[in-house]
Amino acid sequence: MPRTHRSAAQRREEILNAAHTLFTTKGFQPTTMEDILGVVGIAKGTLYYHFPSKEKILEALVLRTIGRVERRARELAASSAPAVDKLKAIMAAMQVEGTESELIEQFHAPGNAELHLLSITEMIKHLTPIIADVIIQGVDEGTFSTDRPHDAVELLLSASGILLDHEIMEPSQADLARRTQSIIWASELLLGARPGILSPMPEADL
Repeated sequence: MPRTHRSAAQRREEILNAAHTLFTTKGFQPTTMEDILGVVGIAKGTLYYHFPSKEKILEALVLRTIGRVERRARELAASSAPAVDKLKAIMAAMQVEGTESELIEQFHAPGNAELHLLSITEMIKHLTPIIADVIIQGVDEGTFSTDRPHDAVELLLSASGILLDHEIMEPSQADLARRTQSIIWASELLLGARPGILSPMPEADL
């Protein structure tokens, strides 16, 4: 039976979905391009036209995951909630779960350090302007008092991206709890917020 014609974008998503499943069930290193071909059922040339290697597929999955977090952050930022509630919800939304979390574990595989770093830097790049706008709202509301919202957010996302990373810092549960509280403390300090206003963090349900 002939395959249904799909646009280039649809075919690309089909490949990414198949690779996502394989990477999170079989593992990134054991998965081959032939495995992906077998699931998608396309010609080898079609696969390599979209992605020249499985590393490029994983890179695209990194960016797709971050894109989803960014879209959710924009939705939260566009709500009518107070800025402090938006900030808490966006930070909660950054904690990916389920198969997305399992995919991120593949960034830690040997040889994937570059993709691991990409996941951190892209998250900082895409979320900083969104959160900075929320901080500006908070300044207008009197909750925050910083005059450098973009710089403050960039510093805080960079610090949390490194200090709270399980593979980079290899924290114990006690270390993780302490560093989480330190990030909250630093956030309140840099943003000029009342101590305790950002703790605890609620679910992203605005």
